Amino acid sequence: MLATAQVGCASGGEAGSEPRGSDVAVGPLVVMSARDTIGHSRDAFGRHGYKLPVTLPEGVTATLSSATRGVGFVFTPRVQRRAWSRGVAGASPAVRFRACEGDRSTLRTGWPGGIVVDRPKCATLVVKVEQGLTERRRVPLGRAC
Repeated sequence: MLATAQVGCASGGEAGSEPRGSDVAVGPLVVMSARDTIGHSRDAFGRHGYKLPVTLPEGVTATLSSATRGVGFVFTPRVQRRAWSRGVAGASPAVRFRACEGDRSTLRTGWPGGIVVDRPKCATLVVKVEQGLTERRRVPLGRAC
């Protein structure tokens, strides 16, 4: 099994503070534009998934994983190269995000990347906040929940 990917402040950037209607919040983590995938073909990462950036509030560290089989995460260039040819088998089973802290113009950090799936589905994503609660949420990944 592949290891949990680690992405920190340096690989992220400033993100808007208010989730939009197409976004899905799983605890403090927001999967941007997830609802826009409903009914759409997988069009990213070698046609294995969807480009779905995520954001976290300032100073939060959280791990994103899936309770649904056939789901993987792509948030580093190395994993992107693997997922392009291997799909879910080349993706990370989980990603640990560490948001920026300090005096910035935004209160959230965002990361480009996405989610690969073996087929369109409604998946249960899990976010475990370091020193905090675990949140679960059903998220549309090509299919409505």
